Amino acid sequence: MELLKKYEDFLISNASQITSIEGTLRSITYFLPGRFHDAEFASQALFAGLNVLGLYHDSILRKAALSQGKPAEETDGSPFNKYKAYWFSKSPMHKKISLILSLISYTQVVLEMAVSKKLGKRAQWRLVFGVELFKAALRMTLLQLTNNRMLLSPNHLQRDVDPATLGHPPAAAQQPEAKTWIGKKTGLRHPLMQATIDINGAAKQAASGFTLDQKYNDVTDFLMSKVLTPEKLRKPEDTVSMLNGLGRLGEMLYILRPLIYVLAIFKFGRYSWRPWLISLAVESASQAAVSRSFTSPYGSTKSTMSALEKAELSRRYHQMWFNLLRGRFYEQFTRPRLEKFCVATQDRFLISIIAGVIRDYQPLWEKVYFYTSSS
Repeated sequence: MELLKKYEDFLISNASQITSIEGTLRSITYFLPGRFHDAEFASQALFAGLNVLGLYHDSILRKAALSQGKPAEETDGSPFNKYKAYWFSKSPMHKKISLILSLISYTQVVLEMAVSKKLGKRAQWRLVFGVELFKAALRMTLLQLTNNRMLLSPNHLQRDVDPATLGHPPAAAQQPEAKTWIGKKTGLRHPLMQATIDINGAAKQAASGFTLDQKYNDVTDFLMSKVLTPEKLRKPEDTVSMLNGLGRLGEMLYILRPLIYVLAIFKFGRYSWRPWLISLAVESASQAAVSRSFTSPYGSTKSTMSALEKAELSRRYHQMWFNLLRGRFYEQFTRPRLEKFCVATQDRFLISIIAGVIRDYQPLWEKVYFYTSSS
């Protein structure tokens, strides 16, 4: 415990460098595949370690920020964090399950690679089935705990603390005297616009470490930021609405889709068309059902989704592109075209770099299920 306390103190005292160091190390992991023997495993192990460490850093930074300033409910956090924080405070089980799911999502690729390397393919697919079954059970529990609301990703709070502001003296003590101007007729002294509104500048920071103001392009932007929108007036739990029967069915299909896909692979084989088609059908039905459940009941085609729900559904639609790198479709359509592209561009300036990256990453999406599972 004493060692952890020393690490936390060291982290806070060097907080301004945390984000840049983490970003640099993550960037290195993107260039490791194909560079040496077992480079893919080393890259994924480093990437997983950095992500898990990032979760720990987030908790330390948030704790330090709260100890220096306002309580969490008074900070101007993102709607996503407000929603997540509400359920974390309401249900300790929700918080624990979310943390477990985050840890699994960060480590499942490297775990699969390690098991495949040490124990073989059969053990690898047993692990895949076990992990997907476990995740489905946890997500079903979250669905019940949130009273049948759409599950948002990621499962943990996003970093809403600026590390550079931690460990510094209060902002009031650092800010220089406000610039002013004197009226010609009245002789009264007035503050300049720049002293009250941050126009075309970096966002102001509070001593708590949380970003309190945004960067504004002009006065209109500033005024619009003060307008009370429906999103701002909603309670945290109301930013994601409870799903109706059709929406619940769609959400359950989304949760079960990875497990159904793995079971279909066991039944028909990895390179059969059936698992790929079944997975695509289940995923498409899920998206359609969830989208349809938000259609206005008054005959209008306008969606009643909140910003968080729209962002989550958009993320799920984008994840469907992973189907191009899976199963029979990849073997019959995507892979031959990638090979043709790599051969045609291997001697061309700059474009050959893209071909090299594709060849470096091919072993990952061909041999590691979780790399393209989007689960």
